Amino acid sequence: ATTICLCYQYKEPAWTKKQHKHALNTITHLAREHQVTGRGRCAPEGLNATLTANAQNMRNFCYALRAWDPLFEETDFKLSDGEIPSALFRTFTLRKVDELVGYGLGGVKAPSLSRHAGVHLEAHEYHETMKNKDTVIIDVRNAYESAIGHFQPPPDGAQLLDPKMRNSTDFPKWLNAPETKEKLQGKTVMMYCTGGIRCERATALLNQMTEAEEGDDGFKTKDVVMVRGGI
Repeated sequence: ATTICLCYQYKEPAWTKKQHKHALNTITHLAREHQVTGRGRCAPEGLNATLTANAQNMRNFCYALRAWDPLFEETDFKLSDGEIPSALFRTFTLRKVDELVGYGLGGVKAPSLSRHAGVHLEAHEYHETMKNKDTVIIDVRNAYESAIGHFQPPPDGAQLLDPKMRNSTDFPKWLNAPETKEKLQGKTVMMYCTGGIRCERATALLNQMTEAEEGDDGFKTKDVVMVRGGI
């Protein structure tokens, strides 16, 4: 049987060039040592990966990451055991990238998660919040993902907004548009994505915008939240 692991972890402050290279080499070494296969992206701002192995090797790999860098103690390793053998990736590939999510907000442009990240809600809390008026839900995924399936708020509840993104780089521009801000003004803003990684940056970006613009007549939301771990 195969175990599938989905995980991401942001690093703040970002790794230096030397640290980034060391992270790439170390994570690749640990994957080979524990017979883990899959695909991942490693940027100065952290790691995002979809991995496969047998159940014990996968857990050994996760513990080895934590032993190498305590940063991964914070990581939500989402494990799915008992999957069919054909789900196993044949090889391990870790790409060196500048940004985990292609918002065009890498490096100094990236909003700080420690200062601006949205509040994480558990699934049942998120479900209840969808019933509230003066609440907006933003589907942070791409348009084709939303077309396959998306949340439908109850009548008299939240309003669903779909940015209809073809690429992630479309999101900051959509979020900063006057017509979008008008719909978010004074509202509780809920966001969701597949695994949570896109919402981490998206909620932080919105909170950073609010902090920069709020005033007597400025743009301001009530709360910004996301579903922990994605959908």
